Amino acid sequence: MAQLTDSIQQTHEDVRRDSINRGNSLNLNRVLVPLNGSQHSEQILPFATMFAEWFSGEITLFHSLPPTHPTRGARPRQVHYPDAPHDRGTILASAYLEEVVSRLGPDGISCRWGIATGDAATMITSRATTSSFGMIAIATAARSRFQRLIKPGLLDALWKTTAAPLLIINPHHTDLISHAQKAPKTLIIPRRHRSSDSVLPIASAMAGASRSKIKIVEKKSKNNRKNELEIFNYFSNMGIDAEIVRADGNFTRQIHKLQADDPGSWILVGSKMRSGIRRSIL
Repeated sequence: MAQLTDSIQQTHEDVRRDSINRGNSLNLNRVLVPLNGSQHSEQILPFATMFAEWFSGEITLFHSLPPTHPTRGARPRQVHYPDAPHDRGTILASAYLEEVVSRLGPDGISCRWGIATGDAATMITSRATTSSFGMIAIATAARSRFQRLIKPGLLDALWKTTAAPLLIINPHHTDLISHAQKAPKTLIIPRRHRSSDSVLPIASAMAGASRSKIKIVEKKSKNNRKNELEIFNYFSNMGIDAEIVRADGNFTRQIHKLQADDPGSWILVGSKMRSGIRRSIL
């Protein structure tokens, strides 16, 4: 009996080790975390640090200083360069990021930080691309369609510019304020079209590293046994527990209901940008 238990335990460890290797090949051990200095933006930290723990990686805190026009505040016929205000902003941002690093250090989280000047979405996208980050983790609330038309937010800009997977949480959600965050036990994957499958490699790495299960949601109208078998084999060959759930009626509402019925579960969505680049949203 003890020998059988050891064998099962070794199998679980093999699954986890292989999942970590897959995650590292996807750079999931390198997470970029934009912070704007508010408590709301810091709500993402417990989730970002999970990836550092799962994949033995590190997170990079990032702050973008707003651009200032060289002549802003200048008198007539004079050019005013805002070096002093910029330097003060850099000093304050550095002190803030160092303080956040000091909070994460005692938990054994490998962490560094960086600062750039310019449009936030542009700077985040540039840093994620040049430094080969596997994920951008950010706390932000989605705006209504009308608000996006009037003034697009950071999420809208990132959605259109970055090809890196996005880990997004709503900082205003009551559960984030009232409960300590734990690793998910279930990863929910809505599967409405082929581009949804772009998230499967990330899902398999996360599931194995965090020892969570996969719940794939499809519409009841779709009934492709061959495709269903391929999905099962994809995860079972990696030692990942997966099931397929058929949703009837409003697909989005069914996804939200599944998450509400399984507190702490995460939703992983594979999407396609307008340019045709596949990417993933968590």
